Amino acid sequence: MKSWTTIRKIAPFALTCALCLLLAGCVSSQDDQSAQDHQSEQEKAEGYYWYEAVFLDKEDVEAAFGSVAEDFPKFETVPQEFHVTTEFKPDPRHADLYGSPVTVHITGYTYGSVPDPEEGVVSDNEGFLVEISSPDDRMQQFLDDIDKKWHITGSYTIGGKYTEQLDFSDATPVDVTLTGVFGLGDSDGTITFE
Repeated sequence: MKSWTTIRKIAPFALTCALCLLLAGCVSSQDDQSAQDHQSEQEKAEGYYWYEAVFLDKEDVEAAFGSVAEDFPKFETVPQEFHVTTEFKPDPRHADLYGSPVTVHITGYTYGSVPDPEEGVVSDNEGFLVEISSPDDRMQQFLDDIDKKWHITGSYTIGGKYTEQLDFSDATPVDVTLTGVFGLGDSDGTITFE
């Protein structure tokens, strides 16, 4: 009789503990899944990657896209975090500049199909053309040394990287200025500013 009474007393506690462990596993699985939803099938197949970029407030960038594209996002894949990439898989990394403020001036918006004959794919992309600068002299010098078309990817089908190849010559004019922070991001959605 004594053991039955003990079991009845601890059963609710044991059941609560088991339920908590089960829920923790479900939340972890959902987090892992949502961390991958920001990638196209091709990007998932390519595996783990990292990049240095100027990271921006998601709500601010979504508001900017909404102001010029009523149907944003046009395509199925949207980056988990909006950013302006400075370098893909940098080696060495520029960790001494992480955390530096960067001003991002959005000047144009466009979308279209981007063929890549080398990779044999066509990606539909939409994005912003931007100008970037920094009040930090070392960060500004770093930005000045990079020769590329600065842009923010809004959405795409195959790869965010193709936004740089969009033809911005007939872009819809935009005049929005945001402030971002330079750091390191990766395909798992982890961002580091230090």
